[in-house]
Amino acid sequence: MAIVIRSLESSDAADSFDVSAAVHCDGAERRIVFSRFGDHSSLRGRTDTFDAFAVAMILPAMLRGEPLVVEGSIDEMLLDSLRGPVQDTLRLLDPGWRRVPVEADGRPARPRPGPPRGAAAGMSGGIDSMHLVRHRLLAADVPDPLRLRLFVHHHVGAHGEDDRVFAEQVTHARRVADRLGLPLVGARCMLSPAYRGMPFIHCHTLRNTAASMTLDHLFDAFHYASSEEAGRSPRRGRFSGISTLDPQLLPLFDTPHVRWRSFGGAATRLQKTEEVIADDRLCGDLLVCIRGFRTDRKAVNCGRCYKCARLLLHAEAVGRLDAVAPTIDMDAWRAGRSHSIGRLLWLALGPRRTANEADLVAFLNARGFPFPWWARPAVAAARLVRGRPHSLAAA
Repeated sequence: MAIVIRSLESSDAADSFDVSAAVHCDGAERRIVFSRFGDHSSLRGRTDTFDAFAVAMILPAMLRGEPLVVEGSIDEMLLDSLRGPVQDTLRLLDPGWRRVPVEADGRPARPRPGPPRGAAAGMSGGIDSMHLVRHRLLAADVPDPLRLRLFVHHHVGAHGEDDRVFAEQVTHARRVADRLGLPLVGARCMLSPAYRGMPFIHCHTLRNTAASMTLDHLFDAFHYASSEEAGRSPRRGRFSGISTLDPQLLPLFDTPHVRWRSFGGAATRLQKTEEVIADDRLCGDLLVCIRGFRTDRKAVNCGRCYKCARLLLHAEAVGRLDAVAPTIDMDAWRAGRSHSIGRLLWLALGPRRTANEADLVAFLNARGFPFPWWARPAVAAARLVRGRPHSLAAA
């Protein structure tokens, strides 16, 4: 058995520009479609290739232990990486993912016409993407080839098949892009069946990079916002995944025309949040909520989930609560504030404790945050265990 990719097709509809390929996997063949959209004037000016499909299917091939066969050509540099370094790097996260042959023709690079295109990056409205914007768009000392000229926002499985959530979030991303003066493009592609229900946190780099490759005629470099600190040991757990590999993995997708880079791994979650909520150009447009599936939310951020709470407690401690409030259900936050404090302490102390929560508890305590009386013993305990190995390291 092998995973076979063949029959590349491009089509142009009124609201999207699609590229698809037939993929034979698990004994059946179906077409995988990247449906691209956006407001960039050159969106449709592309000759499509199999490159994105090969990147999207390398991990499914490794999960199944089956060769990956492309009945066509992919960039010769990318092919070389997929045959060796990409697989070696992915196996750092899970040695059970097997090394597989990759069969394809190598396509030599051709000169790329036109002026320099600058860089692109994902725009979700979260802390990581806003931190990237601060340093790669709003900063004064960004080299021109690395300065952001384009935002992307994909639908590749983070919310399952929920198009309603995607529509809301892409609308928010477009509002941020308009405010910052950049075009927004993206691609829709439901890749989840090929990943057999694998948690999105363990494969999102490959899914998003594949989608971005179908748009790489629009940029010369891509900054992928890191969600984890560089240098952490790769591990699979509920709150960690493939992002630990980004600094090594992304450059392996380089071609003569495009550079792929991880950004933000030198800063902790606490440091990124501190920078973003202090910046009036960014902090009023944040979207951090994990409860997009809820239809009873009164704002794009519910004000109750652990990510909303982490942002709001930090903002309260530094006197920036009003600054981050425009996109948050503040009534829900005020009603659930005590519960959020209790959950934060549980995540900092409990059996699945995380570094982000432990760091935030220490920060709040150092800033004299008014913890309620019932929380003070747990705050003291969190200070004692901070820095000890987390149970997630063995997950």
